[in-house]
Amino acid sequence: MKTTFIAIALGGSMSLLALLAGCQAKAGPKTPVPVKVATVETNSAGIGSRYSATIIPRTEVELSFKVGGYVDELQRQRGVDGKMRDIQEGDRISAGAVLARVRQSDYQVKVTEAVSQATETKKGIDVSRAQYEEALHDIATNKSKLAEAEAAQVKAKLDYDRAAALFDLQSMTKANYDAAKERYDTTNAQVAAARAQIQMVEAKAESAKANISVFEAKSKVAEATVQETRIPLGDTALRSPLNGLVLQKSIERGTLVSNGTKAFTVADTSAVKAVFGVADVDVPEMKLGRVLSVESETMPGKEFRGLITSVFPAADPKSRAFNIEVTIQNPDFLLRPNMIVSLTVGAQPRLSAESVIPLNAVMKAKNDPNGYAVFVVVEGGGGQVAQLREVKLGESYGNTIAITAGVKPGDRVITTGGTMVNDGDQVKVIP
Repeated sequence: MKTTFIAIALGGSMSLLALLAGCQAKAGPKTPVPVKVATVETNSAGIGSRYSATIIPRTEVELSFKVGGYVDELQRQRGVDGKMRDIQEGDRISAGAVLARVRQSDYQVKVTEAVSQATETKKGIDVSRAQYEEALHDIATNKSKLAEAEAAQVKAKLDYDRAAALFDLQSMTKANYDAAKERYDTTNAQVAAARAQIQMVEAKAESAKANISVFEAKSKVAEATVQETRIPLGDTALRSPLNGLVLQKSIERGTLVSNGTKAFTVADTSAVKAVFGVADVDVPEMKLGRVLSVESETMPGKEFRGLITSVFPAADPKSRAFNIEVTIQNPDFLLRPNMIVSLTVGAQPRLSAESVIPLNAVMKAKNDPNGYAVFVVVEGGGGQVAQLREVKLGESYGNTIAITAGVKPGDRVITTGGTMVNDGDQVKVIP
């Protein structure tokens, strides 16, 4: 029974009604309570279930800053007067466009410092490599000198050995012997000096090579720091991720923002979704891919067609209804977010005409836990009065329900504000 769904959905609202009614009974209304009403209508045979749905964007995104600072730039657009102005709600935007920018100077300083440090480390690498190349050249030069000194040493050694032998045989003078010995000692000293020089330049080469490694490591850190500082600099620009329009704007020039501050809500409305709830007994009719006709009171005679693209697997815990999403192509942007539209699903034949009212006009009866009631607005006491009537429910059709007893076509029932009035209270009907 669809009335079972109605009972579950309205059970909680009756408790709230009783509490509010008790409070107002003590204080007494001082002024008429504002309410909204709907006229009881008659539905003839062959009319399908009709639902009210809310339009939401296909994609909606909240844009927040990643860095803090003062907003010093907003996207400029041409207004209706032809003059340029800051972006505002309702403006159309394109993907990648910079919508706002935080002052960059603080972040640019950090980038400049990091780049300077990276440049210095690169210079250190270049200097160390030059020193290393110079040391390698000196090593080669000194090795050549060592080879010459060793060759001279070998010759001096042979000359000395021969002079010593002759001197022992007293076949050489003391002066010639001393000269041969001096040349030999000199070549020994030259060889030792060349070897010492080689060791020294090899040490310089190793030091320069070590410095290259140190500066290369520092350079990697410096380059990483440059990249790290450029990220927040880039994040000073807040860009749109999609083509669409601005639904909400939360900042102005000069606003001080921090990381995570919400700036805009943007949406893609080239396609929209009509969202509505159905009772569990109606879920089998909601097949994915089914085409539904959508209408709006703001555009009489204009029909939109959409496909059922989502049927929620679980009921809403409060309303006990299953949410359905119908995706509608919206190339002319006629359907706007939060508009109310209506959908007709199927055609359920009826044996006779029925009185139907909106589902949100029905509440639990005070004196009968299993009964239902509505507030009807009647003339009385020089004004409009809310009159509580018990009703009997028939079948539900989308967002409406048939009433078999208690009201008649033409009666006005309260749809909004019923929980704030008691039987006999004066009310004021608002649009």
